[in-house]
Amino acid sequence: NMSIISIPTVFDPSLAPEGYHIVHAYTAASDNFEQWEKYQEETGKVGSSPNSGSSQEYNRKDGYQELKEEKVEALWKAVECVIPDVRERAKQPGSTVLVGTPLTHRRYNQRYKGTYGPGINPGKEVWELAGATTPIENLYACGDTSFPGIGLPGVAASGTIAANSMVPVRKQLALMKELKEQGALQ
Repeated sequence: NMSIISIPTVFDPSLAPEGYHIVHAYTAASDNFEQWEKYQEETGKVGSSPNSGSSQEYNRKDGYQELKEEKVEALWKAVECVIPDVRERAKQPGSTVLVGTPLTHRRYNQRYKGTYGPGINPGKEVWELAGATTPIENLYACGDTSFPGIGLPGVAASGTIAANSMVPVRKQLALMKELKEQGALQ
């Protein structure tokens, strides 16, 4: 499985406290959802109604934490290729580690079967994802389901594409230059 790692604080250290970084790592969503489905609660608190129930109720089924830890191991190993002591750093006071699963995405993002990113039709490629323009005049789309897709860089790029669809790049650059001259931009 391919792992994707981004560390936005390399480019903008102000995103985290001094001495800390944000590491976002994920793998291609190629797992079968059925292995996660059995951990959904059937009470309606989790599963049939995303965003309900407490984390204790959500994680209480035997085997869920074990499967989650098994799956996250691939991410730890990938990040260790870049930051060999990442596990030790993650244990330091002030560090936070958040691990999401398809059930996490279903619960908090209300994504069908915990999907991450767009659905791509068989025989199509990522380049054929929906773009920024829509059939509705002056309605633009961006996010993880628009080209270029998932992850912070992809979502940011889709926002840039949407902005460029509304206002030509040269006009944006001219406005930015003007704002910089006025001291409104650094």
